Amino acid sequence: MKTLLLLYMGDETVTASAGTEKVLTNMANAMLARGYRVLVATNDDPGAVPYFPFDAGVECLYLDVHPEKIPLWIKIKREVNRVIPLMDRPVEAYWASLSVEKLRKRLSPTEIDCIIAYNHEAIQVADRWAGHTIPIIAMMHNSIQAVMGKCNRRGLDEKAKADVVQVLMPSYVAEARQYLRHTPVVWIPNVVEPVLESERAQMGHSKSTYKMITVGRIDADQKQTHILIEAFASLAGRYPDWNLWIWGEIREKDYYNQLIQFVDRQGLTERIHFAGTTKAIQEELRQADIFAFPSAFEGFPLALTEAMATGLPSVGFKSADAVRDLIVDGKNGVLCDEGVTSFADGLERLMKDQILRQTLGQQALADMKPYYPDVVWQQWQDLIESQIKKTSQI
Repeated sequence: MKTLLLLYMGDETVTASAGTEKVLTNMANAMLARGYRVLVATNDDPGAVPYFPFDAGVECLYLDVHPEKIPLWIKIKREVNRVIPLMDRPVEAYWASLSVEKLRKRLSPTEIDCIIAYNHEAIQVADRWAGHTIPIIAMMHNSIQAVMGKCNRRGLDEKAKADVVQVLMPSYVAEARQYLRHTPVVWIPNVVEPVLESERAQMGHSKSTYKMITVGRIDADQKQTHILIEAFASLAGRYPDWNLWIWGEIREKDYYNQLIQFVDRQGLTERIHFAGTTKAIQEELRQADIFAFPSAFEGFPLALTEAMATGLPSVGFKSADAVRDLIVDGKNGVLCDEGVTSFADGLERLMKDQILRQTLGQQALADMKPYYPDVVWQQWQDLIESQIKKTSQI
C-alpha cells in the first residue's frame, strides 16, 4: 500500500470552514477510498475537530505548533525584509522550521511515497523534512496572481522546490510558467459534487418571494460583499418580492459593522440576511433563485461551482480570475463589468426573467459534469502515480 502525506501548514487549521479545508478533506477521503494510506499533517492542537470530517482510516498528525512569541531576531528579519525584500517571508519560514522539528519526531520520510503540499509553508516543510527523496506536488489554491504575484525571487525559489505544481484553471498553466520556468505545471480542477435531482433548485416554480444567495466569507478585498449589498439595495424598491441571504464567516468585524449600518440605513434589515455559516448549505442553495458572486478574483470557487451544480444561474465579474472561466455570459449565467451599477444590472437581468433563470440554470448544471469526482480524482491518481514512478527511477 502506498502512503500519501497531505501537508497543510503555517497558521492554517482544519477547524476552518473555507474552500481549501474542504478540498483537503475531500482529497484525503477520496485517496483513502482508492486504496492509499493517507496521513494529514497540520499545526493544529491535538484536540482539533475538523470542520469537514475525515473518514475513519485517515490518519491525522496534529503537530501543536503555535508560537505565541516570535523571537526578536525573526522580527528584525521581517522588518528588514519589508524594506529590502531579499528573504522569503521570515515569520512563515520560522513557523515552517518549528513544524519540521515536530514532524521529524512523529514520522519518518521512509514511510511516505508522495507528499501533497497545500500551501507555501507546506512546500518549505516538505523540502526540509524529506529533501529530494520523496516527490512533492504543490497545490495552488488561488489565482496565480494572488499566489505568486507578490512573491519575491526567494519565495518563487521555494515554490520551485516542488517536483510539479498543480493549478486550478487551464489559463493558469501558462501564467504559472512565467514565474516557475523550470517546474512542470499541470491543470487539475477542484471537485464538484453532483447534486441529486431532489436537491436541485426549482427554477420553474412561481413563488411569493424569491431568494438571492451568496456564499463566502464577508470580506472587502476579495469577496467584495459590499458591492452585492449596494447593488441589491438599488434594486430592492423595484423588486419587493426578492430577499438576499449572505452565508459566510465574519473575519473583519469593522467591515461587517459597516455593512450592517448600511443595511439599517436603507431600511432593509428584514430583506438582507447575514446568516453565518452552515454545514447544510445545499438546502439553502436548493431554495435559491440566483447565486450572486461579486468576487474580485478566485482560484477555483467551490461556492460558485456548487451553486451551478444545483442548477442556479450566477452573476459575477468578467474581470475576476476563474469566475470568467466558469460563467459564460448568456449561457449559464451573467458576467458584468466592474462596479456596483453593472453588477446591479446583471442581477436585474435575471430577477425580471424567470425563463432566463431556468434556462441558464439548466446549462450551469450541465457544465459542471467535467468536474465530477470520478473524473478529477482519477486525474490526481494518475499524477501521483507518475511522480512516484519517476522518483523510483532516479
